[in-house]
Amino acid sequence: MKFHKLNDDCAWLWELNGVKIIVDPWFTPSQIDGHRLFSEQFHRSPQPSVLSLPPADFLFISNPFTDHCNKETLIQFDPSIPIIAKESILKKISKWNHFYKLIVLTDAPFPIKEYKPGNPLDLVHSAYLFETEEGSVLFAPHGAKSKDLPKADVLITTTTCYHLPFWLGGTVNLGIKNAEILYRQCGAKLFISTHDEQKLGKGLVEKLAKKNYVTDANFVTYLKAGESYAY
Repeated sequence: MKFHKLNDDCAWLWELNGVKIIVDPWFTPSQIDGHRLFSEQFHRSPQPSVLSLPPADFLFISNPFTDHCNKETLIQFDPSIPIIAKESILKKISKWNHFYKLIVLTDAPFPIKEYKPGNPLDLVHSAYLFETEEGSVLFAPHGAKSKDLPKADVLITTTTCYHLPFWLGGTVNLGIKNAEILYRQCGAKLFISTHDEQKLGKGLVEKLAKKNYVTDANFVTYLKAGESYAY
């Protein structure tokens, strides 16, 4: 397995069992949730171009929000590349009329299982287990709240705490304490951080957000954009 970090946020190129998967690409300068006055976030560093990326076998989208499911970035990809996601995300993508093949998790080239949070209204704290002959990967870009998380060889999750008032969703990124619990629960041999970019924000959400970035935990592998790790 090989994990190549495409930007400082949550975009990846994974090679799992010989299959190349681009994960959560967002390469436009900013992303907007709802309206600019509500929330807009900006990358602080230059982003890769879609044309510069190696050919991918699949795209995987973990969340419906525009820092993961970014239309302006995704429609730059060849429409023949299949997209893997849960059904609710695929419904959103299908409205763009761009991609030819949308694949639900159960039809992926190797087993992918979503571990959902207990609250059905919680749209962000899912974890996904990828199982291949080379090993297993637990991916939880915002942290996870499932009570029955599986064992995994590699854990990829956030170490950042991003807290909002409860009426805006509460704690979006669950932070280092949750990450350490996940690490112990799943028994991973490797923990790689993700979704930890210190972005520039504007709008109501930015004014109310409380952030805590952890970049030096001794049990975490931190990769910079352009770096790779082979497991």
